[in-house]
Order: sequence, then C-alpha cells, then structure tokens
Amino acid sequence: MGLRYEEVDDEVVSLLRETKAKYFPELKNAKIKVLFDLKKRKSGGMMVLARIMKTNDLLRHLTIEDAGDIEGYDYIITIDKLCWNNIKRVDRERILRHELRHTLFDLESEDNPYKLRDHTITDFYEEIELNKDDPRWRERLSTLTADIYEQQKELRKKKGKKKETL
Repeated sequence: MGLRYEEVDDEVVSLLRETKAKYFPELKNAKIKVLFDLKKRKSGGMMVLARIMKTNDLLRHLTIEDAGDIEGYDYIITIDKLCWNNIKRVDRERILRHELRHTLFDLESEDNPYKLRDHTITDFYEEIELNKDDPRWRERLSTLTADIYEQQKELRKKKGKKKETL
C-alpha cells in the first residue's frame, strides 16, 4: 500500500503563484502547500478534483522546515493527479482559482488572519462570472476523471484475468 500524496512539480507551483497574484492579492503572504492526491476521492457522490484545508497547529509545526518559515503553511491544497494530468491549463487554473476562492483573509483576526469559507451557492458568484464560457466545467472534469479511473479499473481486471489463465 503506497502513500496517498506526492509533491507537485514546479509547473503547478508556478500556476498557483500566477493565480494568487492575478485574482487573490490578499493572499500574497499566505503560504500554501500543494500536493497531488493519488487516489480517487468522492464526497456526496461527486468526484473531488481538489480540496483546500486550513492547517492546524500540528500541521503548521510539521511544515515549518518545508515552508521555510517559523509558522509553517497556512493552507494545504490537494489535487487529483489523474485529473490534473488529463486537462488543459485553463481548467487547471479554474481548479486552483476555485480552491483559493474558499480562503478568507480576516485582517481583524488577532491570531491567524487566514480562514476558510464555504460556497456562496454551489459555487461562488465570482466563479460563475469568470467561467461563463464553460459553466459546467466541474461536471465535465469530474466525468472525465471518473471515466479514466473506471478505464484503469477495467485494465487491472483484464490483467488479473490474463494472469489466472496462465
């Protein structure tokens, strides 16, 4: 049984940096760790293409060295690697932008200004406007990713049957 997560490449980090700068200037100083999720994840019957979580004290401590900061990472984003590797740059930006939309910078917070927020609707009003050229992008990517997982499952079954007949 292998690990569930792996480090992303520099291209992902670069796109995250660009997306933050372009759409989320308030996150300029936020430290965000991005990892690939190597296993299929579903929630409420839907494919999870990515998710963002706010780090707790333990995760912040464990990420001090990696973050290069005495306080560690503020957020961790996990991205389905199979999905990421099978989509175009525009959809990659949509995923990152959506996850970053969950952040909230609370300037008046006395401890940590980085918070999380839920969807304003099943998405975010801002994202609906930005994605008006492809309003069902998430469903399209979810279907694509689920289909690829299913194809891989079928291939594993076929390989297993071939071994049985040998």
